[in-house]
Amino acid sequence: MTATEYDGAYYFAFERRIYRFDITHNKVTCDFKFSNGRGPLSFTVVNNVEGFHNGLYFGEYISNPEKDPVKVYHRSHAWSVIYKFPQGELNHIHGLVPDNFSKCLWILGGDFDESAAIYRVRDNFENIETIVSGSQKYRSCVAFPIEGGLLYATDTQQEPNSIRLLKLKNGIWDSEELESINGSCIYGQELPGYYVFSTSTEPSEKVVNKVASLLDNKPAPAIRFNRSDIIIMDKATNEISRVYSDEKDIYPYRLFQFGTVMFPKGVPEHNEVAAYFVGSKKHDLTTLFFSLRN
Repeated sequence: MTATEYDGAYYFAFERRIYRFDITHNKVTCDFKFSNGRGPLSFTVVNNVEGFHNGLYFGEYISNPEKDPVKVYHRSHAWSVIYKFPQGELNHIHGLVPDNFSKCLWILGGDFDESAAIYRVRDNFENIETIVSGSQKYRSCVAFPIEGGLLYATDTQQEPNSIRLLKLKNGIWDSEELESINGSCIYGQELPGYYVFSTSTEPSEKVVNKVASLLDNKPAPAIRFNRSDIIIMDKATNEISRVYSDEKDIYPYRLFQFGTVMFPKGVPEHNEVAAYFVGSKKHDLTTLFFSLRN
């Protein structure tokens, strides 16, 4: 489930629907029904990005091995399809990232082969450019715009993961590894002084049979330790450090849940992390607060 606040309402995806909670009138309504998939991995609020309509956006996050067309939705007063990737382009969309530095949106695509890609969008989806694709080092769910590029973390169970910097060098887009991380990164948050990432533990793709797959409680080879980490990057110094770790519980990944740490949407006023733990040995389904002031 994912949720966000936009234009006087809370939006949250649950049970193949998007619900809207009107803050003023304390009223919940069903705002959208999905015919395919359970809902987006994340919502994106676009506000005053030059060349784009303000509103709430999401990309389809679906099981799509045949690479059928994948849609991007926009809501101002009602939901509509603002763009559709053609057949054969990608499996699904992990997220959209508004960038006021470059006056664009970044689209994070997944998961495999050419579908692991980062796109740059301009002119209200009239201009879409594939920046990098075809490698697991371009597969991401969490990214932050910086001046001249994109800071992101990889999300793959196939290869070692890392925090990376995508920048244009001598006319060519280059993805530089800044720091190796323990596992795949699905969630992150920006604070006034820091970029925050969390790592997840997940199983491998090797499936002997359905029962064995459901009962599998061993991490994928690319997950170095069966734990979830909270990692920060200091905006002032670019120093990257791990501030907390929590072991995964003993329960199977697919039958129960991946081990992960989730964060609220938006940029808070203070350098404090509100971290919600899932599949945790010590803090399962618990929110912990970490101050980064010191």
